[in-house]
Amino acid sequence: MKKAHEQTEKKTLYERIFYNNKLILVLSFVLAIILWAVIKINYSENTTRVISDVHVDLDAALAAENDFVPFFDDDDLLVDVEVYGKAFDINNYSLTRDDITIEATSGYIDTAGYKTLTLTPVVDGSVSVVKITPSTVSVYFDRIRTSQVNVEAKLTNDTDSLVAEGYSVGQIAPSVNTANVSGPASVVDNLSKVYFEATVADDQLPLSATTEVTAKISYALDKQRDSRFLVCDNVGTDANPATVTIPVYRVDTVPTTVKFVNQPPAFDDVPPQVRISPTEVEISYTPDEEGYTTFTVGTIDFHDLKNGVNRFTLTADETGAALLTNPTEKTFQVQVDLRSMQSTTIDATGSNVVFLNASNDKKYKANLDSSGLDSLTLIGPADSLAKITADQLQIEINVSAFKTVTNGWQRAKISNIAIMSDSIDDCWVYGNYEAQVLVTEK
Repeated sequence: MKKAHEQTEKKTLYERIFYNNKLILVLSFVLAIILWAVIKINYSENTTRVISDVHVDLDAALAAENDFVPFFDDDDLLVDVEVYGKAFDINNYSLTRDDITIEATSGYIDTAGYKTLTLTPVVDGSVSVVKITPSTVSVYFDRIRTSQVNVEAKLTNDTDSLVAEGYSVGQIAPSVNTANVSGPASVVDNLSKVYFEATVADDQLPLSATTEVTAKISYALDKQRDSRFLVCDNVGTDANPATVTIPVYRVDTVPTTVKFVNQPPAFDDVPPQVRISPTEVEISYTPDEEGYTTFTVGTIDFHDLKNGVNRFTLTADETGAALLTNPTEKTFQVQVDLRSMQSTTIDATGSNVVFLNASNDKKYKANLDSSGLDSLTLIGPADSLAKITADQLQIEINVSAFKTVTNGWQRAKISNIAIMSDSIDDCWVYGNYEAQVLVTEK
């Protein structure tokens, strides 16, 4: 009975082991590891494998002693490494590019230029390096230099199709006129300018307004290969991108005209008869501005107009709109016909005097006797001229320049001579006059 009981207990233990799935799984895993280790150690074959884009560690300490630094792109220091060893040791899981070290030492550097450096591998003892491709790397060594260089804007688009009909393109401009460029001294010294190269996208064409375009930075160098080592310190970043502005102007052909100043009220709405050559011009202006219906070629002061034909040569002011068609001197011949007017002279030495911009703590006295005012010339219709008397004239003298009290008379230009009459609005004073002014303390 006892023996049968023991056999029953043993049978139960065996059943517990072989019918327990979890225990069987653990035992299988342990046996698999043991089997893998035995095969790896005793039966794994040697093979080769190429690992791409292994980074070269560059030691430039000796070059730095002479202030030389290496210039390179990251791709310049990437190599392919062929390794040899057990398959288990060099597979993708056992060996990666981070496990391989390839070293390059600059040595002592005292001249600028490209230096060819040999490569030395450092790997685990169970793996050997068969080949490094390329077997050497080329690195540019030089001292660092920063220089200010002119910037030139360039546009790659065809200018004929750049703007819409009725528009023109102005002088394109870079976002900065100069750039601080850093890089190898021997390269920076040969750099003549920096280019901002811009291209307007097809979906933006044709342009009908001034446009700003992000630009690509390039350098004016004979050897473009060396330009990859250059950096613009003050532009070309996300915070301060390089851009090119393309000015776009509206183009119109409009008649020419002149502006009159110091005109009598009668001529405010109906100016004198004027002939201008040329009679019309082609102009360009910013589209955001109001359209130009005329182009003003200059200003004419009524004090310069006599009875008869007055001829002027005026140089155009292109502050608002620019001329596209006109003589290169930008001049216009203007003729003002006032032959219907008459002239007369009057003694204005007894006329009223007004001192403009006078100081409160000073007194001013005018002497009109020796200033030509005794024969002041008036222009206008004959019936209006007959009504003007000296006491209707107001002589205005700007004394803002007379800040110092002196013992003598000072010469002053008469700013204006106004006709103070409500019934006379079509006459004016012809010519320019001066007066003597005495400044004293009150």
